[in-house]
Amino acid sequence: MNDILIYVPNQTLVMSTALIKDLCWVAVQHNAKEKELSVENFQNVRLVSCDGKPVQCSSGNQLSVDLALDEVDSAGAIFLSAFWGSPSTALKDSQQLLEWLCRAHAQGIPIAGTSNGPFFMAEAGLLDGKVATVYPPMADVFQRHYPTVNLLPERAITDAGNLYCANGIASGCDLIVSIIEMLFGPSIARQISRDFLIGFNRSYTLANVTFDGQKYHHDGKVLTVQQWLERNYDQNVSLEVVAADVGMSPRNFSRRFKQATGDSPSLYLQRVRIEASKDLLRNTALSIAEVSYKVGYADESYFSRVFKRICGDLPHVFRGGLK
Repeated sequence: MNDILIYVPNQTLVMSTALIKDLCWVAVQHNAKEKELSVENFQNVRLVSCDGKPVQCSSGNQLSVDLALDEVDSAGAIFLSAFWGSPSTALKDSQQLLEWLCRAHAQGIPIAGTSNGPFFMAEAGLLDGKVATVYPPMADVFQRHYPTVNLLPERAITDAGNLYCANGIASGCDLIVSIIEMLFGPSIARQISRDFLIGFNRSYTLANVTFDGQKYHHDGKVLTVQQWLERNYDQNVSLEVVAADVGMSPRNFSRRFKQATGDSPSLYLQRVRIEASKDLLRNTALSIAEVSYKVGYADESYFSRVFKRICGDLPHVFRGGLK
């Protein structure tokens, strides 16, 4: 696979860089073992700086890197490490980086910024009109500099269609595992989470993270319904009533919803419910019947069938794979 690249700015926080590199490197090793591949030591997870020279760390020492930006051919994913100090200092002389990020995004490469790393994506204009989050103490500065970004600092992770932001250490680890799942599949992601993220308390719902990327269609009525469904998925939802509430016939509503999001309204609701149920299966000891009821399904058997159709496994198998 293509290398996982970690952009390391000057005054980088070594903790941020090391978390990304270590979790991704272990995932590469697990993937190689699972698929009986040969992996050259450390060479699938690389550190990148603008000029390829060592960067100054916030702790006073220097960190060696593997590549300069102009030496990069391709990537499976790009991470933007956190830095210490003023964003204006970190962004100084960053034009080469910004152009590189724009090219990578145009190629469909996932880009993830942790803590204050999203400043680089915003400076490149990639987050204009899109949702983002950032390290909360930097939220006011971020909003002043990038007023066209829909900043949600209370959200731990955001997804703006292959542009991912995490607002801190714990959410950053969860975002790394999400990218690992994207690259290597759920079994390796679960193994990384199980081995390294014991005790992390997630402060966000996976349903919100998963569906942010389907909201850039500029259909206000459909967006209103999406947001309502994500808040009320546990209720007895009548899509005919929802359509009437936004002034549309059921047929027109279904057509517009699918045109905007790519999903029918009923499938979107099912996916929201299943993502919420996965969160409960991961983080609670509720029975399958209790999980089913909490996400809006009165019939446990029907819930299990929907879960298997969307996730590929029955709920108890999914939960068993987390242990």
